[in-house]
Amino acid sequence: MGEESKVKEYMRFVIQDICECIGPRPPCSPEEAECAQYLKERLGELVDEAQIEEFICHPGSYRAQFRLPMLSIMCVTLFYWLYFLFQNALFLIIPLCILIAAVIIIQTNIMLNVEFIDPLFKKERSTNVVGKLYPEGEVERRIVIGGHHDSNWEFPILRKSWKLFGLLMALPIILNYFLLAAFVLKLILHSLSNPYLFFLELDLTFLIFLTAFIPFLIYGIFNTVSDRPVMGANDNLTSLAVILALASHLKKTSLKNTEIWLVSHGCEEIGDRGSKRFSRKHLDKLIDAIVINIDMIGGKNTQLRFITSELVFTKLSSEIADELAKIAKGLSIPHQKKMIGAYTDSFAYAQNKIQSCSIVGFPEKGVPSHYHTREDTIENLEFDNLWDCFQILLKFIDKVENEETFILKKSLVIKQQ
Repeated sequence: MGEESKVKEYMRFVIQDICECIGPRPPCSPEEAECAQYLKERLGELVDEAQIEEFICHPGSYRAQFRLPMLSIMCVTLFYWLYFLFQNALFLIIPLCILIAAVIIIQTNIMLNVEFIDPLFKKERSTNVVGKLYPEGEVERRIVIGGHHDSNWEFPILRKSWKLFGLLMALPIILNYFLLAAFVLKLILHSLSNPYLFFLELDLTFLIFLTAFIPFLIYGIFNTVSDRPVMGANDNLTSLAVILALASHLKKTSLKNTEIWLVSHGCEEIGDRGSKRFSRKHLDKLIDAIVINIDMIGGKNTQLRFITSELVFTKLSSEIADELAKIAKGLSIPHQKKMIGAYTDSFAYAQNKIQSCSIVGFPEKGVPSHYHTREDTIENLEFDNLWDCFQILLKFIDKVENEETFILKKSLVIKQQ
């Protein structure tokens, strides 16, 4: 059996073992903690040091931030009708307060991943796992290769249509911003004794649209995130399989001056809580590190995508993405270099000014299959992508070790502390 077959067989074993022995791993669940322990024990056999780090977060805010924009639109529509009928300023002030609160939550928790409303929800424990491989000589460079071991709850709408899901996510957010501006304008017009947005027919048309949209909002509230945890074989046991395969390979080699951290984060699915805590805790050691996160790379009919930005607002390291793409090209591995409209664990590192990049599996066109659904099982994985990712990362480590990459010119050499 050749190396490729052995590595693929090992990675398949890891994923199947976790699926059969542990199963779905919702954030802060006993199963998530059990998976962290599983990874720590296996890393402990392969690396110089392995440990679990606990942290606190508030997972209840995750579901709330999905539903609040929809609930806000429904409440505001009611008050909009009341003002239309009675022209009482109170029916402008109350929805304006609701909209201001909703937009603040959208800007913080949703758009910037700031834990603004999290303290309103129950504290729970989660875990990060880190395994470290030390070099023979003095540490001059540090590479962090990460993933996450939690899995999400099912998104029922995604089983039906990505487009419907996108509509139900985006439109309420857009409407909250639009209605905030509209109600500020209406309050100004009210003070000028004009109860309408310029003329009655415009208000009535908009009210009819908002009212007709309410059944879709109700459907979205109850079908966006369910209580059913998914297996998460692709998202993201594929990262654990690659991490353990890397550890197994690197155990047999000697690192000269590069320290390797293999990390699995908890609670990625509820807003990168694990990677946020980990990157802050170890900021002094990570500020000059090279960070690469692996996320759902095993989907069928997908290519590896090296992420340059997330949700437009968050820029990742284009230099790392360029180097990964260069390696992939040299290995004749199909790949992409683009942004994604979501967050990975690299977001948290980027927030802390740590140069990071993610490797994600995407089809050449469209979106990944089985994302956050019950079909995300080992039967629907493609292990060629895992092998390709494994090869790219080994080549990347080798180039950094031998100072054959321009990334080292970007001040990523460890500062003497």
